Amino acid sequence: MKLNLLDCTLRDGGYYNNWAFDNKLVKNYISNIKKSNIDIIEIGFRFFNNNSCGKFGITKENLIKDFNFGKNQSLAVMINSADLADDKDFQKKIKNLFVEKKNSNINLVRFATHLKDVKKIIPKMRYIKKLGYDTALNLMQIDKITPNQLIKVLKLIDKSNVVDVFYFADSFGNLNTKKVRDICKIIKNNWNKDFGFHAHDNCGLALKNSVCAINNGANWIDSTIMGMGRGAGNVSTEEILKKLKKKKEKKYNLDPVLKLANTYFKPLKIKYKWGKSQYYFLSAKKNIHPSYIQEILVDKRYNHSQVVEIINDLSNLKASSFNPLMLKDLINEKTNGSWNAKNWCKNKNILILGQGKSIKNDRNKILKLIKKNSCKVLSLNINKMIEEKYIDHFLACHESRVMIDSKKYIKYYNKMIVPTDRFKNILKKELSKKIKNYGMVVKKNSFKQYKKYCELPSNLAIGYAISLCLIGKSSKIFLAGFDGYKNNHILNLEMNNFFQILNKKYPSLKLVSITKTHYKLKTAK
Repeated sequence: MKLNLLDCTLRDGGYYNNWAFDNKLVKNYISNIKKSNIDIIEIGFRFFNNNSCGKFGITKENLIKDFNFGKNQSLAVMINSADLADDKDFQKKIKNLFVEKKNSNINLVRFATHLKDVKKIIPKMRYIKKLGYDTALNLMQIDKITPNQLIKVLKLIDKSNVVDVFYFADSFGNLNTKKVRDICKIIKNNWNKDFGFHAHDNCGLALKNSVCAINNGANWIDSTIMGMGRGAGNVSTEEILKKLKKKKEKKYNLDPVLKLANTYFKPLKIKYKWGKSQYYFLSAKKNIHPSYIQEILVDKRYNHSQVVEIINDLSNLKASSFNPLMLKDLINEKTNGSWNAKNWCKNKNILILGQGKSIKNDRNKILKLIKKNSCKVLSLNINKMIEEKYIDHFLACHESRVMIDSKKYIKYYNKMIVPTDRFKNILKKELSKKIKNYGMVVKKNSFKQYKKYCELPSNLAIGYAISLCLIGKSSKIFLAGFDGYKNNHILNLEMNNFFQILNKKYPSLKLVSITKTHYKLKTAK
């Protein structure tokens, strides 16, 4: 069977920049990928439930025309099956994002699917097939799937006749060549169509495993420029091309990819620091989703020993699944809390502490403000840069942060405010009873406060804190430690989106940052 090399940089790499790739980079990427003769470009996701990402997370049809991918270039997009698995109105959703194949340059639609969703996603794939597209089923977290389960999946999709290519994904990057060979053997014995492999590099084996898959019958292989991808990243396109050159696959041209990597993607790697590390290696061995490690490493509060401790803590929780909007298996969407927050800080000035380095640098300035304005101090998550005696309450509401910090809450329970009903599967029952439980529910474009709960557009802790200030009838609200990031960093986007919603809802509410910030906030002189 013909080998198909699929470069998914614009899709998997988007986990680091929120799918907001620079236009100049994309144009050079397209030009050089064409020259390299790589078979397929996966141009990004088609998210159904995420409107805050960049254009390569939505990949609307006009995007293809805007960047002139070319009529002869095979293109793919990926769908997260979880977006559609339980949706009865899926046809309407799909129609909103997909035109008929005859009107699109997209050739292949890939469905990234967990084992539990395979049966549910088949009708959705059948609908995509009716629109004229080829389909691929990417079965994630293959290391957690038994041989018998894999055989059942292969028989099911074979019978459905809606899958053109079957992929297995080493989501945690913890396979070795023996396991890859064994999986390939099962697939070849139970599947007579094309199959492929998507490798991650947590343990530094992505290249070896990809070559092994090719040698054992896989004729579709994913790669990304310089390995840019979620967590530790993927097998790099330049590495796999070098190996294919040795295998006398003459059609591929390595030089344009090397030029692309060194000119445009090397600066991105320096900026975002993806790639294999001891932390990703450890998380792979403990079946922890790499996005947790990615979040921890972005947060500069933690030293080496603390990161290792957090990884060990996560291994004792159900941390193999990650969704930036909702950890469905762990989160209880009960709205109401048990603590009545009405007027709790009436006419009091509030200082909300973020986690930026400016807290440490401007410590004296912060302490003077607390004293001068008799501020009540709210810390977003556990903060050790300001002594506990100055902090009235620690707040937490973001799923991944609660998972990471939950063991520390026992020390601060009398000062904690958390929507504990959301985290019944994370927090111990005895601890939950001691914490002030102000409820919270995530509702798109909603920002409302009630006595015992709030509705927020996202799970950002700053939204939770502002809600407490509003329902508590505070006077002035100061911010410190909301440093943000330079150069339109991905992590600025969600925060600035929240501040924009807040300004529309409460135009008279003036938030003042007393430390320097890259967010769109008024700064005290």
